[in-house]
Amino acid sequence: MRPKRLDIFILKSFLLLFVAAFAICLFVLLMNVLWRYAEDIVGKGLQFSFLARFFWEFGLTLVPEALPLAVLMASLITFGNFGERLELLAMKTSGIPLLRIMRPVMIFSIILAGVSFYFQNVTVPRAAKNLYSLIFTINEKNPELEIPEGVFYSQIRGFNLFVRHKDFDSGMLYDVTIYDHRKGYDNLNVIVSDSAYLETTSDKQHLYLHLFSGEQFGQENDMESNGKPYRREGFREKHILLEFNSDMKQAPEGLVSSQAMSKNMNEIKSTIDSLSVAQDSIGRGNMRDYRVSALSTYRMQKSDSVALEKLMGRSISADSVYAVSSRNRQVDIKNDMRSKIQTQSSDLAIKSTNMYYGDKQIRKHWIQWMKKITNSLSILIFFFIGAPLGAIIRKGGLGVPVLVSVFTFILFYITSVSGDKMYREGEWSIVGCWFSVMVLSPLSVFFTIKANGDSTLFQWDVVMEFIRYWFGTRTSRHVTRKDVVIDDPDREECIAALQDIKRMSDELGQSRLLNSLPDYRKLFFGSVDAGELSELNTCLEGLVTELGNSRDRVELDMLNGFPILPIHGVQPPFAREWANKMVGIVFPIGLLFELRAWLFTRKLKRQMAKTAQVAENLIDYMSNNNKQ
Repeated sequence: MRPKRLDIFILKSFLLLFVAAFAICLFVLLMNVLWRYAEDIVGKGLQFSFLARFFWEFGLTLVPEALPLAVLMASLITFGNFGERLELLAMKTSGIPLLRIMRPVMIFSIILAGVSFYFQNVTVPRAAKNLYSLIFTINEKNPELEIPEGVFYSQIRGFNLFVRHKDFDSGMLYDVTIYDHRKGYDNLNVIVSDSAYLETTSDKQHLYLHLFSGEQFGQENDMESNGKPYRREGFREKHILLEFNSDMKQAPEGLVSSQAMSKNMNEIKSTIDSLSVAQDSIGRGNMRDYRVSALSTYRMQKSDSVALEKLMGRSISADSVYAVSSRNRQVDIKNDMRSKIQTQSSDLAIKSTNMYYGDKQIRKHWIQWMKKITNSLSILIFFFIGAPLGAIIRKGGLGVPVLVSVFTFILFYITSVSGDKMYREGEWSIVGCWFSVMVLSPLSVFFTIKANGDSTLFQWDVVMEFIRYWFGTRTSRHVTRKDVVIDDPDREECIAALQDIKRMSDELGQSRLLNSLPDYRKLFFGSVDAGELSELNTCLEGLVTELGNSRDRVELDMLNGFPILPIHGVQPPFAREWANKMVGIVFPIGLLFELRAWLFTRKLKRQMAKTAQVAENLIDYMSNNNKQ
């Protein structure tokens, strides 16, 4: 089946944005890496080719994270542009449903999810191996002597340096303290110097440290110290040759291959099986050792007493042996038991910790195994969030789409990291690896259903109407002069209606409905008698409609002074009777709705006074005009 022009147009619009969004997302993720490894990279004298390879390998490992975010952002902008330019409306008007419009991008997302899965299973492990090797190389490479001020510097192997002040022009170091632990911390040497200078030898194999005006404190724990383990010497000038190797060192193969990220799914599964067998073997060995230790704890010597020999024919009771023992023997038994119990407790704690870290290593491998699936599925989930949201919001560009994309990705990242951590720590089952998918999948289904049904979700007018309905925000009338008036208002009838409105407003302002707390029982389990309030509202709106045909601008301005009465606020909150009863039964929630009703009554009371005042002013103005 050949693709239609509409499919080509939609796919072309999406792909251009997808490539740009993917480049931006990958760049942002790489910048995060740069900040994370900035301290390790700066001052190492690394070549540009090495840095380029480092960022290339790191970029490959970040591709599975950048793809879902790029799909989300591109689909949001694409369908938002369609809605903003009314192209989406034209497609729907032609009888094409939204899911049919989404089909070409949906097929592309499915193919991209498969490519992402293959990429994570083949390319990412290989890139991760190279990346771990490069990180090890960076950590092992000796620095280019970028020693900071005011902090301990430990990048020179076997030494810790503290420099109070550094002259960046001459390279001189002042107030230098050096801890030499090349022979171990038991044979620690401390050197304090007023000034120092550090340079590299011509062969790049050693560092030459020149010290001026200082003292050296030494500690030697060996047989040749002749009973004098501490020594102190002063010097005016001292020179130390330090071992320095600027060549790159590759990471050990075992260190790289043990990382779960550097394995494909088959290798991860094989490693999990091997670790599980090892853990089971260790667990059985621990149980066997514990049983032997527990039995030896309660083993009694045959020569303790004659009573013990009588008990050998049947099962030995420790309480019986203890009861027939001498007082000194009882004290020895107590001390011995206490010592053995403490030993067993410490041994069990160590074994439990070892088992915990062994199980944690298995869970880390399971997380990486599951990530290859969840990261691929997240591409489809993000598409079914981005495309429907773009169709609903109908805003293109980089404003609202970027904001929604960032918020959605943060939600995905938080749920993903939280689920992985809870599973890795053993708090949750393996379902924790799917926590982000379980959270975002219902959102994608919800947005797709809403967009397919032309929902007005997230439209500003709908949101404001919702806020006005539930919270009673202030609203104003906007009655303007009509260009063409067919029937002029009957001023006598309008004045009579205004008099009725003023009278009803005064009466309602003093009524029990607006001057007492709402009746909880009537609010949720009965009906609130708001007939007079509804009658006033009907009369007021009828007057506004009738007098809105007036040609007098003053009358229209005064007419805009009438408030819009939120009479629904004092009535039961929901149209469904069962919903009101359910809220009333849940007492704390019912109190919140009762507080809402009370706030509406206070507002309506103020509006009654304003309505009466505006009605009185209109009566005076219209009566004077009629006389004239």
